[in-house]
Amino acid sequence: MKRGILVAAIVCSVFVSDGLAGTGEKRISCFLLGSVTPGICPLPHFFSEDPLFTYVADWQPSGLTLEERRKMDRLYYPRSKEMFSEKYDMVFFYDPRIDHFTTRQFADLEYVCREAGMPSLWALSHGAEMWYTATVFDVLPISTIPLEGYFHRPWRVAFREGREPVFTPFVALGMESVVGEAYAGMEPRQGAVVWADIEPADTPWLASWKVDLRAGLSWATADEFDVTWWGLAPETRGSNPYAIDLITNLVLYSLDRDLVQDILARRDARSRISTFRSKKLVVIAMLEWADSFGANTLSLSEALTGLDGDVGVALDYFLDQEYDASISLMDEVSLGLDSIAEQAVRLKDEALFWVFVLEWLVVTSTAVIAGFVIWSLMIRRRIYRAVGTTRLQLAS
Repeated sequence: MKRGILVAAIVCSVFVSDGLAGTGEKRISCFLLGSVTPGICPLPHFFSEDPLFTYVADWQPSGLTLEERRKMDRLYYPRSKEMFSEKYDMVFFYDPRIDHFTTRQFADLEYVCREAGMPSLWALSHGAEMWYTATVFDVLPISTIPLEGYFHRPWRVAFREGREPVFTPFVALGMESVVGEAYAGMEPRQGAVVWADIEPADTPWLASWKVDLRAGLSWATADEFDVTWWGLAPETRGSNPYAIDLITNLVLYSLDRDLVQDILARRDARSRISTFRSKKLVVIAMLEWADSFGANTLSLSEALTGLDGDVGVALDYFLDQEYDASISLMDEVSLGLDSIAEQAVRLKDEALFWVFVLEWLVVTSTAVIAGFVIWSLMIRRRIYRAVGTTRLQLAS
């Protein structure tokens, strides 16, 4: 019974962290294709941290065999264009190696991007020449693949004025002072919108366009998710803290949703939700540990599960951009979680105390018994009897 409730708490924790408790329709489902490995691509981390997003990744980096690529497709790639368009809201391409793709897969990509109106973001490298001959290439806002040269020199972003306020709020937050390490030359198509440039090279960094009215908005970036600028390199981690919000605004604009109005408040609310998730995992681990030693964790498990309702409401506030309400409610939930954590620590300590008591009793009793046996055998010699001696007598 105890384990059942504990498992229920864990399941509810997963559901809440994934935002499935009444927030599914508000969330944005993303499909990632290519070298989408955490550490070299920022998207998995962004979409895991922000409750607005869910994602599935079809990992297709360089170095995999054709059979390994096909296996990844069987596991993660949508089985039909209808499933693709119904399940996902936006698709992201980061240096994908798709020389194993079938004609149907290319046709599906063209359908979802051009006919189903699905937005897309492309970050391609010099190893992506195969896209140039694909029919879906017409969707891209750039006119050449590969990109024109790759330069290892410092750069920074300069957002263009006179555009819709998708990225301009990040100017005041200092994003234009973040320094990158490498970039490529990018030639936008005629009619594409250039949102930002690379300085001092004065070449486009981010461009978008729609190939026709039915197509989704397509984006291309020239830095190939430079790990320095995006804050993925160990020495620059945390140097671009608002990059996650930049991607969020890009996605919201692509889907014709309301842009983030208060970036700082959103960051604060998101931090509280992430902190709650981390703390809850620690509390669950302590309860599991105490439960394994026979402690009664029923009441704490029920209290932990009871917090999920308030967290679900806070997530609703977050998704509706009511950040002050989300922050206030998460503060109350955090107090409840802290109380449960204190009780869990006390329960763990009590279980550990009895473990130490039992160990002490076992060790002490073993020492007493061993001492008594040694004393009886070696000192008192109670079970020993003196051995009689046989004397030889001389014959008379």
